[in-house]
Amino acid sequence: MFFRSIRFKIVIWYMLFLAVTLFVFSLVLYGSFDKTLYDDLDDLLSSRAEGVADSVNAYWNMKPVSSNENFLEIAKVWVEEKRKDPELMRIFIQILNTKGETIVSSKSIPKVNTIDKVDFDDVLNGEEDFSTVSGELPGGVKTKFRVYTKPVREEGKVEYIVQAGGPVDLVSIALGNLRLILFLLLPLTVLLAGVPGFLLVTLTLRPVDNMVNTLRQITAENLKLKIHMPDTKDEIKRLADTFNDMIERLDRSFSSQQRFIQDISRELKIPVNGLKDELEAALTKNCTEAEYRSLLAKALKEADGFSRTIEDLSILSQFGNEQLTLNIRNINLTGLVERVFNEMNAQASEKGISTSLSCVETIKIDGDKEQLEQLFTNLLDNAIKYTYRKGSISVTARRDGKFAMITVTDTGIGVPEDELPYIFDRFYQVAKPRGVKGGFGLGLSTVKAIVEAHKGKITVESEKGKGSLFTVYLPLKYSG
Repeated sequence: MFFRSIRFKIVIWYMLFLAVTLFVFSLVLYGSFDKTLYDDLDDLLSSRAEGVADSVNAYWNMKPVSSNENFLEIAKVWVEEKRKDPELMRIFIQILNTKGETIVSSKSIPKVNTIDKVDFDDVLNGEEDFSTVSGELPGGVKTKFRVYTKPVREEGKVEYIVQAGGPVDLVSIALGNLRLILFLLLPLTVLLAGVPGFLLVTLTLRPVDNMVNTLRQITAENLKLKIHMPDTKDEIKRLADTFNDMIERLDRSFSSQQRFIQDISRELKIPVNGLKDELEAALTKNCTEAEYRSLLAKALKEADGFSRTIEDLSILSQFGNEQLTLNIRNINLTGLVERVFNEMNAQASEKGISTSLSCVETIKIDGDKEQLEQLFTNLLDNAIKYTYRKGSISVTARRDGKFAMITVTDTGIGVPEDELPYIFDRFYQVAKPRGVKGGFGLGLSTVKAIVEAHKGKITVESEKGKGSLFTVYLPLKYSG
């Protein structure tokens, strides 16, 4: 389980990144150290060779070097000059003529191929040369040598050549030691860095562990529990706030559903019993035709209410699962609103509610006729349910730019300001005063789902005890 945790993955990625970084740094360090060591050796060789060349030039007379016996004796002294620096003691010197023949050299010169023919020709043309060649020290020890070849000009012509060379074993040993140190130090550093890395990750993710422990305690009966985090303004704090918002929405959803179950069980009991009584009466009593018609009309009205509730549930389910396909066509919205208004007007009249409709122009839009009828039926039904007797309801329809704007205004119980953000949630019901019969909290959520499916929007303005104003905006041209 630990090896699959994000804590382990972060530590591994951290160690891999550190290993790559240190590896690149080691390559750069090794290359820089290698270049520095060889540059220092080259500087030492060139300094020694130039010193001998300067001494030769100071002694130089116009006679050829090879015929000057005094020069040869003095040159031996120069090439055999003892130095206190141990690096200088390992350097050998030799002076060559233009034919490549040795004029004078150090006594302990090793067996080494000092320069090949191609490079020698370049030297005769006045070019200096650094080369690394194989050789053998006194005693038969084979090693590599670094050799510097310097041509000495007199009157624009190469007269002789000075060579200085030395073994590179110390450079190789230093580089080998550096490789060994880096080889051991790099993995050791990565492993040791993993320990504070793990502690740092553990410390960083501790708030996440606390969140997990809190979330495990949250149940349907315990949705008031919140995740408490310090106000650090970081990503973990935002994650905790997101969880708290989600828990709050779940709490509202569960509370709404529990209230819905309680309400639907209570609200359905009365009409179902009434429907049952009316049907039993129709079956058991000898009634006149008028009485039969009255009983059946009452039963049909109760059945219509059940049918509307079932239709709302079906629409919400299809919208929620994105399974509903709208039958978009060009429709007369003004005529549709008038037809729904007239159908609901009888229900408003039973409560003594006065109604008015204002449609000053014919408005046509692209939409689903059946769904839009359901939308306005639910809006008017909601207004009628929550409006007291002798109240009023007004409906208007007009154009507003690229939208059709329909308003439904009532003088009902209104909605408290703190409840306005939730009235379109499923199963949410505003607290009703005694004597006001509400629904199941499905009507407005269905309205919002239909409006949004048509790429429109719905707004609400309300004041408790003074009524509500619902405004629906539907685009004249559907762009789904």
